[in-house]
Amino acid sequence: MKPYLFWILALLYSLHVPAIQAEELSGRDVMLKVEAIDRSYSDRHIINTMIVKRGNEQLIRKMESYTKKYGKDRQDDRTYIRFLEPADAKDTQYLTWSWEDLSRGDDMWIYMPAESLTRRVSSGGRKGAFMRSDIANEDIQKRSIDAFNYKLLNSEKIDGVDCWVVEMTPIPSIEDETSYSKRIFFVRQDIHLPAKIDYYDKRGRLLKLETHGRYKQIDGVWTATKLLFTTPDRGTTTIMDRSEVTYNQGVDETLFQPQNLKR
Repeated sequence: MKPYLFWILALLYSLHVPAIQAEELSGRDVMLKVEAIDRSYSDRHIINTMIVKRGNEQLIRKMESYTKKYGKDRQDDRTYIRFLEPADAKDTQYLTWSWEDLSRGDDMWIYMPAESLTRRVSSGGRKGAFMRSDIANEDIQKRSIDAFNYKLLNSEKIDGVDCWVVEMTPIPSIEDETSYSKRIFFVRQDIHLPAKIDYYDKRGRLLKLETHGRYKQIDGVWTATKLLFTTPDRGTTTIMDRSEVTYNQGVDETLFQPQNLKR
């Protein structure tokens, strides 16, 4: 073999190595990258404006949410949500406890100020709509990465950005706890955050779409500050506009106790 031909072949081989390595990445590997972003902070505070559109009707709700990480490697989550506006939703509160250990059941509570009552939300209740939006109660609760199986389908560009496409399906033991047969994640390869999520119902039909955008690096954490949820069959959309996002500010742990919801 001529020397120059050998070096050309060697160069071509080296150019193909990254592609081979990328193909060896599994769906779970991709979702662990997403998980690593979530675990990169110890607590978070967000002001959210939620705009729900149904035909000519538009509902605007403002809320604040606090999330705190617990356990080894910050694998367990507790999230507290309190509605600030309008008057008919003010002081409605949600609390979720999520565990990485699947043997520990996740919990969700809601406080309804009109009834002055805190109640635990059943697994069936978590399939219901979150405050009349396109978001389900189960969507606001983080689930263990081990609660799902993953399959890397391919790569695709979203708005010019390379994304891994990962199919996520629930393991048999939690199938009855979710409304979804599968979710398809389009994960940006540059910042390891979802660009889009497609949700499929139990019949395998596309149920709704979730689109992320307006990415910012806040306190060193990449964050999507605008989310859009669309349910095509109903013709409804929900916009989640995030502002005043802060990380690692030392959130008060008493917020995450069910007995304190009605404060």
